[in-house]
Amino acid sequence: MNEKKLILILAAVVALSLAAAAGTYLPNLLAFPDPSGVLRTFSTDRGIDLGNPFFTSLGSNGRSCATCHQPSDAMSVSAAHIRERFIQSGGLDPIFRPNDGANCPNADVSTVTARRQAYSQLLSKGLIRVGIGVPDGAEFSLIGIDDPFDCASAGNLSLYRRPLPATNLRFLTTVMWDGRESAPGHTLLQNLSQQAADATLGHAQATQAPTAAQVQAIVDLEMALSSAQAESHGAGNLDSAGARGGPQAIAQQNFYLGINDSLGGDPQGNQFSAFLIAGLMITATITAPLSPVARRSSTVFRSLLPAFAG
Repeated sequence: MNEKKLILILAAVVALSLAAAAGTYLPNLLAFPDPSGVLRTFSTDRGIDLGNPFFTSLGSNGRSCATCHQPSDAMSVSAAHIRERFIQSGGLDPIFRPNDGANCPNADVSTVTARRQAYSQLLSKGLIRVGIGVPDGAEFSLIGIDDPFDCASAGNLSLYRRPLPATNLRFLTTVMWDGRESAPGHTLLQNLSQQAADATLGHAQATQAPTAAQVQAIVDLEMALSSAQAESHGAGNLDSAGARGGPQAIAQQNFYLGINDSLGGDPQGNQFSAFLIAGLMITATITAPLSPVARRSSTVFRSLLPAFAG
C-alpha cells in the first residue's frame, strides 16, 4: 500500500469516526481510495447526515441501509471491504445475515469456519441472494435446477446480485436490477419510497414497515447524493485542466427522461445533438498522456459522431 493511499484511508477513518461520534454530517467530497484512484461523494444537503434513518437499524437483525450502501464504496459495497469486515467481526457484522447474505438461508453459520463457507458468494463477489419465484406469464420454462448450494426451487430461485449504489439516483429510469420496484404510473420518488420500505422489511427483517417520515428522509438523502471517480492514478484529478470529472459535475448535470433523444423524442422538443455526447469526453489537455488504447478509442468515437448526428 503506497503512502498516499494509507494517508487517505486514515483521513477517511478519522472523519467517519468523528462524524459518527458527534452525530453530524460526513463532509462533502471526502476522499476514499479505490483501485483506480480516489472516489468522492457530494451531497446537495451540505454533507451526508449520519443521523438520517438511512444509518439507523430499523429492523431486527442490526442492519441499516448503510450496511450495504457505504460511503467508502460509492454507496454500495466492495468484496474487498466485505472481507475486511468479516475478518474484523468474525463474520458477525450485520451484513453477514443468513436471510440473504448467505448462499442459502438455512446455511450453517455456527462457527467462523462455517460462516466463511456460508457467505462465500458475499465474500468473493459481494453478492446478496434474492429469492424470487418464476413470475406468472414468464416467457420461459424452468426445466431443471443445478444449484451447488441446494437452495433454489421453482418457487424460490436463487438470484445473486451486488447492492446497487444508493447515489446518482435522479438519472434512474427503473428501480432495481429487474425493475420490480418500478410500478406502472408511479414516479421515481414513489418507487424509491417503496424500495426503501421493502428493503427494511426484507433485508433488515423488520417486523413493521418504516414510518412515512423515515422513508421520506431516506429518499431525500439518496436523491441528494452524487458519486464519481475524482482522481485517477494515470490522469490525476479528473476535474482539472478544464475536465468535468468528479461528483460535483454530476450534481450539476441537467437531466430529464428523454433528454437528447436520438430518435426525436425529447419531451421538451430539443433536437438531438451529437456535440452533447462529445462534451462528455475530456477535451482539455491532461498532464498524464493518454494510453495508446484510450487514444485510439477516443479517435474512433469522434469519427462516429457525424453518423450519430445523421
